[in-house]
Amino acid sequence: MIDELVSYNREFVKNKGYEKYITNKYPDKKIAIVSCMDTRLTELLPASLGIKNGDVKIIKNAGAIISHPFGSVIRSLMVAIYELGVVEVMIIGHTDCGAKHMNSSEMIEKMKERGIPQERIDMIRYCGINFESWLRGFRARDRGANSESSADSVGYNGKRVCNRLCYR
Repeated sequence: MIDELVSYNREFVKNKGYEKYITNKYPDKKIAIVSCMDTRLTELLPASLGIKNGDVKIIKNAGAIISHPFGSVIRSLMVAIYELGVVEVMIIGHTDCGAKHMNSSEMIEKMKERGIPQERIDMIRYCGINFESWLRGFRARDRGANSESSADSVGYNGKRVCNRLCYR
């Protein structure tokens, strides 16, 4: 499948298909969005917000969860804010998120089934990774549980947090 994507890309570049998408690195709307990596959102998220290429910075991960104050999501937000002119942040979850039900014990078992040795898992724990918190899902007690917990984890005041993208 990757070979097909690379082949398509070669033709895309050869035919200059990228030209209609050219923009600069600064988001026109000065907004960064932290959202889920769910494939259903690839076209849906921009369409539902009326955004186009060049409007916003989109940072995606499983569940739109900011799990660490020094992790890659915070690093990306820092670049967006301090280098690229972002002034507002939206944290957008969505209905039926697969990350909601993540279970660290089940995921570790799946890792072992796919050949990850217990010694490697133990080494990750030894390096300070707490699987129970790192691979956790989120509780959906209210409409935007994952979005609100992510906003809380970075001390964001919530004035501009969109709690959940509804698409049904």
